[in-house]
Amino acid sequence: MQKLKKIQLLTAIFLFCYQALLAQKPENEVPSEYIKISGQYRIRPEYRNGYRTLAFDTTSGESFIGQRARLIVDYKKNKIAFYTSLQDSRTWGDEEQRKDIGRLQFNEAWLELALPQGFSIKMGRQELAYDDHRILGNLDWANLTISHDALLVKYTNKKKDFNWHIGGAYNQVGEPLFGAKYNLKNYKHLGFTWMKKDLTKIHSTLGAMAVMNGMTPTDTFQKAANTSYTIGPVFNFSNKGWKAIAGAYYQTGKTDNNLSISAYMVNGYVEYRKSKLFGGLGTDLLSGNSDNTLTTESNNFSTLYATNHKFYGYMDYFLTFPGDTKQRGLIDMYVRFGIAPKKEFTFTLDVHSFSLANPNNIAAKKIAKGLGQELDLMFDYKPTPIISLQVGYCMMFATKNMELIKGGDATNYNGWAYVMLKVSPTLFIHEFTN
Repeated sequence: MQKLKKIQLLTAIFLFCYQALLAQKPENEVPSEYIKISGQYRIRPEYRNGYRTLAFDTTSGESFIGQRARLIVDYKKNKIAFYTSLQDSRTWGDEEQRKDIGRLQFNEAWLELALPQGFSIKMGRQELAYDDHRILGNLDWANLTISHDALLVKYTNKKKDFNWHIGGAYNQVGEPLFGAKYNLKNYKHLGFTWMKKDLTKIHSTLGAMAVMNGMTPTDTFQKAANTSYTIGPVFNFSNKGWKAIAGAYYQTGKTDNNLSISAYMVNGYVEYRKSKLFGGLGTDLLSGNSDNTLTTESNNFSTLYATNHKFYGYMDYFLTFPGDTKQRGLIDMYVRFGIAPKKEFTFTLDVHSFSLANPNNIAAKKIAKGLGQELDLMFDYKPTPIISLQVGYCMMFATKNMELIKGGDATNYNGWAYVMLKVSPTLFIHEFTN
């Protein structure tokens, strides 16, 4: 009997290991109907001394270790897709050892039903990430990413070269019996539509997005949400080592404090890659108020729910608009150099030059346009499909104008460094054959 139990145990261990090995297939080999259990562990030690804002004479740099762990269940069968991502996010040592502080949360928990004629409907907590993430993104850099409790209708044509999505969300606190004011720092309602067409003959894609964003008004006597409207196209090109992207967005409507919006954002980037080397040039322009902007109007463009860490420098001096520019907009001109000596290694250097879109001549201390330069040096190493390591070092060389925008001292050392390890194994996968 004991021998039989040992054989059964060894068989179970063997089958589990065998399934785990099968699970490490490339993504394009994942079956069409399956259940998959996967995980993610990410750890990122950081040293900050001038990250997000200039260092003061009275401050010193500090280090910490952040981590994120996820357990993911992914199911797809009989025209039903079900996905959950349970996560724990923490900074090492930020709670007392014997205190019971709940941290587990669902980053995603959604159901998608396939419908006839290429349609499907997706509902529940989900990430909304489109195009290059400039308007709707998941902000995966942060331990707590951007998720939405939303309903989404999706369409793909038979050729699979045209996609159209339309979705929305409506937020409420609890289950009120009567009219209640929504005071959380989220939108009250969100509506959007997105389309993308593959232009294979010219090696390009053309997309367009429109977003309706309703915010609770700051006026406590106003009941209806103040709504802004953002619309714009994005164009992508890739062929023979060349890559280019260009986007333009216009924003109108009302701010949460009832100002009339007329704002815009344009961006462009061109890159050429030959053998192991690549380089690119890019620029971003976000409009802002000028000295002549009326008190009832706003020319500030809001990037809404973007992954702004991808843009405007990795030191995140410009994450939120218009707050991080004192409502004066931003111009970011940058160059990128890179080398990939092997497919597992990539070295990248970005140099940004920041300035305000408009100076501020009516402030107590006049603020000119020039804000400074940022240097971002990155090293990426990916030895296997499930393991990645990234090391980064960044420095800000600011002007006195940056002091007036962000505070701190431009003459101080302002730097930031981190090491990030991410492991994303597939623990189990089973293919449905019927």
